[in-house]
Amino acid sequence: MDHLGQRWADLGIPTTPLEAAPHLSDALGGPRVFFKRDDLTGVGLGGNKLRKLEYLLGDALSRGADTVITTAAAQSNFLRITAAACRRLGLTPVFFVRAKANEELTGNALCYRLTGAEVHVVSTADPYSESTIHAMKEYAGDLERRGRTPYLIHLGTFSGPLATLGYVDGTRELIAQARSAQVVFDHAFVAVGSGGTMAGMLLAFADAQMPCTVTGVSVCEPARRLTDMICDFTERAAELIDIKVRVPRHSVHVIDSFIGAGHGIPSSESLEAVKLVARTEGIFLDPIYTGKAMAALIAGVRNGEIRRGANVLFMHTGGAPNLFRHAEAFRNMLDRSEIDGNYRG
Repeated sequence: MDHLGQRWADLGIPTTPLEAAPHLSDALGGPRVFFKRDDLTGVGLGGNKLRKLEYLLGDALSRGADTVITTAAAQSNFLRITAAACRRLGLTPVFFVRAKANEELTGNALCYRLTGAEVHVVSTADPYSESTIHAMKEYAGDLERRGRTPYLIHLGTFSGPLATLGYVDGTRELIAQARSAQVVFDHAFVAVGSGGTMAGMLLAFADAQMPCTVTGVSVCEPARRLTDMICDFTERAAELIDIKVRVPRHSVHVIDSFIGAGHGIPSSESLEAVKLVARTEGIFLDPIYTGKAMAALIAGVRNGEIRRGANVLFMHTGGAPNLFRHAEAFRNMLDRSEIDGNYRG
């Protein structure tokens, strides 16, 4: 791992499994699907953001920080994991949350509220709003005047390159597992929110000279905007750890056709994808992130873009608490007998 000296915090992430999904593969008619189980990273119910936080919170500690200030949507997986990781390291989490004032206390919101994270609600839904960043910086200044040492994180902008290193590490782990299993991946699918996970995957694959086609499935932003961000993150992350290879823009393949009605809203395709994976492999996705990425994988198989004998990697980035947030959406798609059960007198 490229730990940048002391700028790394060991959060105890285990080597997460690379698992074949034979029943899902059969259901899809042939391509061999594998899951990289980064839903099992540990702290805070697990998920991909923990790998990024090893670098971000390590940097915070190296700078003597006692408080971490960041922002995301109310049901953010990132906020859940950040709150737990901060408490693990003795840091105070402060969140500027894009939410309604009366946001329902369930899912991820319940988890980070349980940690006692300090929450400030902001009215904008724009993840890149300058007003939110300004509010974070203003609050940080207030903390400094009171003798505190805050550290700011914004995954989609200034924190992106350092966060990307978490998935250089994670993908190198994956590459070693694939080589041990003698599997060469033709395709990989990953949900894309802030872009750091995909950027790290692309950089590690390029460094290892592995020509896997990575498809990033946007859950919120236009593909062009995410492509620009990911290109920037790969270039700046490479400089941080002195990787000489560069990721060409033409290899950054982001699609935005599976967002549906918007960020945080399940689509019919994502709900069906969650159900299919649960019923074939007993693995739980969520309808907001991983469900939409799996819907794109399924569509790629059905429309012939993924050939029958291909090896396909699915990066499982976590997000299970979002299942409970959207219970009503699943209720509407399940048969009545599946909800009420079959009565036996």
